[in-house]
Amino acid sequence: MTIASLEALMRNILVHRRLPFTFHSVSAALDAWDFVVCDPAGAKLSLTVPAGRPVDIRSAIQDQLETAVEAAASR
Repeated sequence: MTIASLEALMRNILVHRRLPFTFHSVSAALDAWDFVVCDPAGAKLSLTVPAGRPVDIRSAIQDQLETAVEAAASR
């Protein structure tokens, strides 16, 4: 996948799942992708997602974002 397609994937997940984050950046790492999103207060959340098939990347992103939302709600 390209950086542009990963950015589009992240933005799509955020919109369709109605998650309280905005896309900040994505970069390549060794056998992974590093994403940064911002919460409504502007705090940055970093996610590292293993490289792989688009469906696997999407699932890993969703899992990590939903875990972050649940963690924030329990505070």
